[in-house]
Amino acid sequence: MTDDVMQAVMTTWVARNLPARLLAGQVAKLLNCTTDDVAILVSAGKLRALGKPKPNAVKFFSSIELITLLADRDWLDEAMKTIGQYWRRKNVRRNGLTLEEQADAAVAVR
Repeated sequence: MTDDVMQAVMTTWVARNLPARLLAGQVAKLLNCTTDDVAILVSAGKLRALGKPKPNAVKFFSSIELITLLADRDWLDEAMKTIGQYWRRKNVRRNGLTLEEQADAAVAVR
């Protein structure tokens, strides 16, 4: 990380008065998404919890690392694609359609 980026991250961290570690709800608020979406990003490897928490343990995230990720447009793009793909697949399973059938149905509606 360059000095300019690190300086911007530290300034943002201090200005927002964020703690060093954040809960999933706080991360969701910064990402403007739900806590379910945070869990999706963790399971996809896009976000890492501090330490090595057990699957059912409360997970904490580094605020400095999160601010750095938020400044990266490519990471944000990948994170939103991951969340969108998860919900698309979940809706397909719930509706009993395959991905191809859902794409065909979407084209037919237009």
